[in-house]
Amino acid sequence: MKRYFVYLFILGGLLPLHAQMHRYNLDFELSAHHFVDTIPIEFEDDQVYITATINGQHYRFNLDTGSSQGIAYSNGHMPYGRVLGKVESRDANGHIDTIQAVAFPTFRIGHITIRGYSGSLLRHHTTQPKYDAIIGFDLFNKGLNAKIDTRQGYLILTDIRDYFEQEPGYRFKYRLLRFVPNVRLTPYPGCSDEALFDTGSRRLYVMGNRSLSLFEEKVPGITSQVEGRSHGHRAIGSFGTERADQVSFLWLDGFQLGNFFFNDYHTMTTQGYSRIGGELLRYGSLVVNPKRKRFTFQPYNGQEAVLVSNKQMNIAFVPKNGLPCVGLVWEGSVHYRNGFRQGDVIIQIDGRPIRSFAEFQRYPFVEGREHTFMVRDTQGLLHEVVSVR
Repeated sequence: MKRYFVYLFILGGLLPLHAQMHRYNLDFELSAHHFVDTIPIEFEDDQVYITATINGQHYRFNLDTGSSQGIAYSNGHMPYGRVLGKVESRDANGHIDTIQAVAFPTFRIGHITIRGYSGSLLRHHTTQPKYDAIIGFDLFNKGLNAKIDTRQGYLILTDIRDYFEQEPGYRFKYRLLRFVPNVRLTPYPGCSDEALFDTGSRRLYVMGNRSLSLFEEKVPGITSQVEGRSHGHRAIGSFGTERADQVSFLWLDGFQLGNFFFNDYHTMTTQGYSRIGGELLRYGSLVVNPKRKRFTFQPYNGQEAVLVSNKQMNIAFVPKNGLPCVGLVWEGSVHYRNGFRQGDVIIQIDGRPIRSFAEFQRYPFVEGREHTFMVRDTQGLLHEVVSVR
């Protein structure tokens, strides 16, 4: 269960800092005009990856609509240029920090060369990341229309206005908040939730705690769709793990995005923003129209609804003092019955020492197989837990 939730919002020049501030801009240049380019993509673990070429070397970029600009990594392989100034950034957990903005090297995706692209500078959470950099929603705010088709494995980019205007599908508008798209959806009849549209997040839909509280006040019957509650934390943002708080486990009859329905859906709440994530792209292609601030969803099944029927995520691991720790476990889950408790620190798996959170992430878990965990609980006592990962 290697799940990360990393979202970055650039709030250029909002604080009276002494250092030079780098403001959000779309000044990067494209090598072509009046073009249509079809770019191969990979869709892995509900994330979209694009190959970028820099000085003949290939790098893997994560396409993250929840990031307003690109992100480079100080401990990564991709080179980056001069420091452009400071940016104030806020992650999805609400943590704020001031970090550096840097110039990206000139890079090519497909047949398009991009010059003058900039982004924030962070550190990777893992020692073996799956990607080298992030390209953010500024790619579309620049005015590029796009179609993302994960089944065919391509991204179509064009600067021709309304190029996809005649394409069928279910349309829904977005508004820009801190330069990233937010959409409206309906998780319960008569209830509207605003969610960050974030392909950098994996889960199809997670609901903010604040949204659920408002809905419970408005519609008393909603509590029948709450499977349980727990206390803990699971989301790892750019600046650390979210603080411990109540988490609700939801089993929704369905939710509506535009006029399309996702039925029978398990999800949970988060302390940050409600989000629509990259899992959406399992079920259909997506057209982005920045001029009209509109998405068009084209379901692969050709129907007006899809039956999701997913399993509930009921345990989460987060880093604590560099080691893997149970940040959240639902009392109604098999993991809880097998012996996991919040705060347990994993020190061995199948007799193999685990010396860091990164080692835990790289462990070769086998789906459906039982693994033996040696854990140290909050009292410092050791015990074994046999459970399926």
